[in-house]
Amino acid sequence: MRTAGRMGGGDIGTCGVCHTVASLTCGGCGSMHYCGKEHQRQHWPKHRVECPPYKVVSTPEAGKHMVASRKLTAGQMLVYESPVVVAPLSICPLLCLGCHGSITGDDFPRCPKCWWPLCSLACASSRLHKGECAILALDTKHIAPPTEQGETPRYDVIAPIRCLLLQSTNPSGWQTILDMAHHSEQRQLNKEEQHLITVRYLSDVLKLDYDLDILNQARGAVATNGMEIRSDKNTRVRAMYPLIRLFNNSCAPNVHLSVAYNGMIQARTTVPVSVGEPLCICYTGALMPIWERNETLTLSYHFSCNCPRCGDPTELGTHFSSPRCPDCVQSYLLPCTWLGETVWRCKLCKQEESNAQVLENVKIWLQRIEMDDIFSGCSLKRSKAALQEVEDDFHPQHYVWMRAAHSALYRMSDNNTEQGLNMRIKIWKRLVALYTVLEPGLTKRRGMSLLETGIIMLRAAQLEHREGEPFMPELLERVRTVVKYLDEASQILSMEPTESKGPAMVQKTEEVKAEAEQFLQRLDSETVRAE
Repeated sequence: MRTAGRMGGGDIGTCGVCHTVASLTCGGCGSMHYCGKEHQRQHWPKHRVECPPYKVVSTPEAGKHMVASRKLTAGQMLVYESPVVVAPLSICPLLCLGCHGSITGDDFPRCPKCWWPLCSLACASSRLHKGECAILALDTKHIAPPTEQGETPRYDVIAPIRCLLLQSTNPSGWQTILDMAHHSEQRQLNKEEQHLITVRYLSDVLKLDYDLDILNQARGAVATNGMEIRSDKNTRVRAMYPLIRLFNNSCAPNVHLSVAYNGMIQARTTVPVSVGEPLCICYTGALMPIWERNETLTLSYHFSCNCPRCGDPTELGTHFSSPRCPDCVQSYLLPCTWLGETVWRCKLCKQEESNAQVLENVKIWLQRIEMDDIFSGCSLKRSKAALQEVEDDFHPQHYVWMRAAHSALYRMSDNNTEQGLNMRIKIWKRLVALYTVLEPGLTKRRGMSLLETGIIMLRAAQLEHREGEPFMPELLERVRTVVKYLDEASQILSMEPTESKGPAMVQKTEEVKAEAEQFLQRLDSETVRAE
């Protein structure tokens, strides 16, 4: 049994047994209160089943966040919850407020009361839109409703309004919103244009009966905690979750998030986690270079990351953001920041480039990749040369190389020659090795990458067996590796939510795995006959 202990800050709750005021909490999760140790012992048989594998703590440096309350294994479920608010993204194309479906064409219907675009008039009375409609209708001059097709920032007002409506429709959800980090003071000091415009619209145009601080807090909470997900209409929306918001950031996370079609989100560990270790997701996406991660964290979340990856100029040995030194053949430029200014410096020859120079070179390369300039066709020779060009300017595990590698794989997807398959295998293995460092453990990306690698390796082995004279021991070992890859892929993808693409991916993986096992049996039989 986890003994009771006092929570910091004078945390008070209700005893799980007698429902009286209590200040003692479960020593494991810290979320269940007790009036005394006797009631904790009495309640333990029931609570041990419900006791979450995390507890919420607060520190001056990291604020309120989750840590492991006990030793956790890789793949362990932490949270499975629904959002308290779902709304359009801050900037998005026309989206129906009644169902979050796409709106097509120029002659689209509008809500008769508030004049916001809809996919059909039936959505004007939908449960999702009904509450906000009366508020939006206060804009009698139709200042905010979008006027035409195309991306627009006007949808930024919707999520804060839906948060404010929780005060009457879902009081506990409203308290969750009020408890969220919002950085509204900083957003006002920084004169963040979209924040100021939205709050002014809520207060001056709609004349909502809320204190200005509450309006700032609601909009700030959305900007800080809103997560982009796919709606059941397969459109991009943002959702706010009660517990997911409590995961701290790490650019090499130990927690993986998966969202189901119905908006439910699950969080599970990707690697073993020690007692008291922070449970972290990556706020920005682990496959962003350091300058993009820093910019997003600074502008949206108002902090600078000091995780192990960001604290290491080599980014855990990957050199994911490092350009090659123009003077030293085998050395790379590393970021050095002093008084807010970053330069990139070679450790060997001390050659320097400004941050602007490095970013401009990356921009040029990304434009070339997106415009097909470096590939100019699908030939293997050109693809090899293009990837080598990238490595002449950047580390072989650089962000630009990763982007170029994916582009090359796309162009070679129909190349099933021996040379084409072998090149694709080589690229996928390098990508898997990179992902293993940046997104360690049991992630969906690893599962999908192992599936792709296994499929291509199997096709290469079958081609060699069919058309060549393979060395059977080596071929057998390669097919065993295929089965191993596919087995791990299946285990990882089976952890995805039932209401997602996970089950279909597992089925595909199992089918390929069965094919590989049959091929392996055939090779074993041929080897026995040959002996």
